[in-house]
Amino acid sequence: GTSTTQAWEKRMNKIIGLFAIVLSFTAFAGNNDLYITQTGTGLTLTIDQIGATNTVGTSGARATLSGTSMTVDIDQIGDTNSFLASILQGNSSSWTWRVTGDSNTGTFAVGATGDVQNSDFDYITVGDSNTFSWTQGAAATATGGNQDFAINGTSNAYVGTCEVVGCINNWTISGNSNDITTTQTGSADHQITATLTGSSNTVTIDQTDTSSTNVVNLISTTTNGTIDVDQCASGC
Repeated sequence: GTSTTQAWEKRMNKIIGLFAIVLSFTAFAGNNDLYITQTGTGLTLTIDQIGATNTVGTSGARATLSGTSMTVDIDQIGDTNSFLASILQGNSSSWTWRVTGDSNTGTFAVGATGDVQNSDFDYITVGDSNTFSWTQGAAATATGGNQDFAINGTSNAYVGTCEVVGCINNWTISGNSNDITTTQTGSADHQITATLTGSSNTVTIDQTDTSSTNVVNLISTTTNGTIDVDQCASGC
């Protein structure tokens, strides 16, 4: 009857609405390619890729995410995987990218065209020769950017640029011949807390702030390491 049909339609609409904000993907083996263009509030996205040469986005067609209160969890297990993403707008959101394996690459452009205030990003890698590039706040003012990086392995590289107000970085780096470079700019009360263990690691930190306080708290247990810290009002 009419009441039964209406109840069924209501249930289906609810299921479709839930699907729109909760996405989960699992890819096995290798050569899996995933392309995402997401716009909306309250997204929960989980991606597991297991194997080699898997991709999420490409240099020509990056994964694109935009929305408030997103929770994104990406796991890539294997070698030569890649993750290229643009977070156009993502305030009050949380992202986690876990990498286990060798020669994996990641590039994130965050907040280039929208607000990413009160955002949190965690990067965890276990392996060798992994490369990660992170840029936050390039064209939009944001507050409360918080990044936690745990790097364990040999010959890994991280390049980070943070232009948000109150950019907070927490690093734990363990292994040899890792190369860490970060730049923080703007009037922003920047903070970096880093624990470094291993040999022949290179750490470069530039903090430019015209009116506030720059803080670096570095605990290093290393041999043959190179550490360069520049804190300036301008021109670092």
